[in-house]
Amino acid sequence: MSDLKIALLGTPNVEHLGHRLAFHDRKTLALLIYLATEPGIHHRQKLARLLWSERDAAHGRTALRVALLHLRQALEEGMSPQHESHLLINYDTLGLNLNSSIELDLHLFEAAWNLIQQLPAPEAMQGEARRTVIAHLQQAVALYRGGFLEDFVLRDAVDFDHWVGVQRQSWFTRIEQVLDWLSQLQHAEGQIEQAIETAERWRTCDPLNEAVYLRLMQLHFSLGNRVAALKSYETCQQILHTELAVRPSSKLQALADIIRNTSPVSR
Repeated sequence: MSDLKIALLGTPNVEHLGHRLAFHDRKTLALLIYLATEPGIHHRQKLARLLWSERDAAHGRTALRVALLHLRQALEEGMSPQHESHLLINYDTLGLNLNSSIELDLHLFEAAWNLIQQLPAPEAMQGEARRTVIAHLQQAVALYRGGFLEDFVLRDAVDFDHWVGVQRQSWFTRIEQVLDWLSQLQHAEGQIEQAIETAERWRTCDPLNEAVYLRLMQLHFSLGNRVAALKSYETCQQILHTELAVRPSSKLQALADIIRNTSPVSR
C-alpha cells in the first residue's frame, strides 16, 4: 500500500498513511498538486510566481517557504526514519519524489490512455486481448470522480488557475477517449448493461456530445429497449435545444426514425 495517495480527478483528495489530510490553506494543497502533476525539479522562483504572483519576489519566496513548512508538517516529513521523504528540497529547487511510495490517480489513468494509443481500433480487438484491455480500462475508470481538480480554484493566482484550465482540458480529452473505448469494447464483448453504464458516465462527463447519445441509443436498442433508446434521443434533443439552440444531427435523427419503425431484437 502506498504511503501517500493523491487523487486529482474530481475534488482533490490526499491521504497519508491511511488518513485524509487537511491542509493549512488552499495554496499549500495547490503546491502539492502542482509538484505531483508536473514531475521533475522546479525552481522556487517559478513556484513563487505561479502561486503568489500578486507579491514581489522576496515576499513570494517567503510565502513559498511558509507553505512548504506546512506541507512538510502535513506529510510528517522527517518524523520517522522508516518513511522515505516525499519531498525533494534544495535551496533553490523543489520536487516530489514519485518513487517514495506515492500513488497518483493521474499516472494510473494515463497508463490506460497510453495503452489505447498503441492498440488498433476497438472493433479489431477480440478474445482474451479484448477482455484484458477491458479490465485495464475499468480499473482506470473506477478512479474517475470528475474533471481534473473539479471546483478547485485559487482566484488570486491567475497563472495557477490558467494552468489548471489547460490540465483540465487535457485530462477531459483523455477521459472521453477511455470511456468511448471501454463502452465499445464492452458492447463487442456482449456486456451491454456495463457498456450502458460506461456510456452514462461519458454523458455525465460531456452532456453535449452527440456521439454519447448515439452510443446509448444503439446499446439500449440492442437490448430490445426501444423506450430507453428513444428517451436517450429525447434527452439529447432537450439539452441541445436548451444549451445550444440547435437540433440533433441528421445522423441522430435518422437513427431515432429507424428505432421508431423497427422492431427491436429480443434478447
